[in-house]
Amino acid sequence: MVSQEEAAAFPFANDAEEILFRKMRQLIGVPDALCLSDGRDLLFVRAGQGFPAWIYTRKGIADETLSELAASLCVLKEAKNLSGVIGRASLVRYLELALPFATARRLPLTAYLCEHANRFDAEGERVPASALDPAVCGELLAELGEQAREPIPEPARLAAGTDFCTCGDAYGWCVNGTTVALVRFRERTNGLAYIGNVVTDKAHRGKGYAKTLVGSVCADACERGERVMLYADTSYPPSNALYRSVGFTEVGRLIGFDFIN
Repeated sequence: MVSQEEAAAFPFANDAEEILFRKMRQLIGVPDALCLSDGRDLLFVRAGQGFPAWIYTRKGIADETLSELAASLCVLKEAKNLSGVIGRASLVRYLELALPFATARRLPLTAYLCEHANRFDAEGERVPASALDPAVCGELLAELGEQAREPIPEPARLAAGTDFCTCGDAYGWCVNGTTVALVRFRERTNGLAYIGNVVTDKAHRGKGYAKTLVGSVCADACERGERVMLYADTSYPPSNALYRSVGFTEVGRLIGFDFIN
């Protein structure tokens, strides 16, 4: 594994390199993580039970390392119920051809970075997650899961909502006591704040609630000297428009595929 010191000293060619690397670092440190090196490059894989593997690699990785990666993913698919792969387009396309499994292309992801956020005004107020109803938050997170093609089963929704409400870095937007939007930071490290969840209740979309909430938390982070990053579904125009209006700029894209069982 790569130490925190090594990660902090890792050279980046641009913002996209750093953001992708930090995303991978967030997923490292679990027992089912894999780290390979061919002497010129580093590559990370995280493959949890039933989730896709997120892969980080820079250019110039050797053919034998690619072959080792493909072989490792075959093992992980069977041992960990690996659902698919997400990473750079060139690597993902290679793995689609190299792996002996039927696949279906995942929704593409756009990486965004915000250094100066805009604030907005909408009816309601920002509320810390600890003051929200876990059951309501669980249902909102289930809406997000459906959109991302990673559904949350009904029996698990309360647990998901409870996890959200006990996070010390999550917020809701409430209007007359009703929670209409959520946002959560997944990690803050090395001056980067990573947003992992943004969702607006279907019945309350188009009123600027999520934009106001995201703008508020991002503006606070930027004023502290942090840069804010997130990944958005490239094919969903409303969320991408929201992030651009807040002040996010596109710095890279990822693609992926799911295994067809």
